[in-house]
Amino acid sequence: MVGNDIIDIQEARRSSNWERPGFLQKIFTLKEQSIITSSADPFKTVWRLWSMKESAYKVFIQAGGIRFFNPTKIECSLHSSENGLVEIGRTTLKTITSTDTDYIFSTATVENSKIDTCIFKLTENNVKQQSHFMHEQLLSDFAKNNSLHLAELQLEKTAAGVPTLHYRKKPLNVSVSITHHGKYGAYSILKNEVPSI
Repeated sequence: MVGNDIIDIQEARRSSNWERPGFLQKIFTLKEQSIITSSADPFKTVWRLWSMKESAYKVFIQAGGIRFFNPTKIECSLHSSENGLVEIGRTTLKTITSTDTDYIFSTATVENSKIDTCIFKLTENNVKQQSHFMHEQLLSDFAKNNSLHLAELQLEKTAAGVPTLHYRKKPLNVSVSITHHGKYGAYSILKNEVPSI
């Protein structure tokens, strides 16, 4: 299983006020608040931790976890500028985060799985159009990379909202995750999972 999350840095700067009273306490544990306040760049640390939590939450839901909204029940720890761990429920997930001047992008997996990721700069501002573009891009790339007929490949969501790939109306044993925020979007696929047709 794989989860991912992307943060458009300029959009986060424009639309969020993470320094307002009570924000950090509502979203982050005491340990995470300490990581943020001692960071050289608290803003980027806030959004790195948030993207780690979101990507881990997606894996939690894929694994059959029940949806909840209490970010303090998810705790992150940082081990390097890229690697981290997230504890959610009784599970510890490994995360990899890449940060550049435009976005922060995290993936989460149960183990050190090889993840195939594509990141896009989006031209549309409409969220529905962005989502449609990301779905179409994932299907097109997946069909091409696995020599499948695009017309017979579908992206469906489970009752829990988890995206799943189907080929010829049969589910594929492949884990995918899709994310978009602001002007950026991405999808992730576990490389070690191959379509069983």
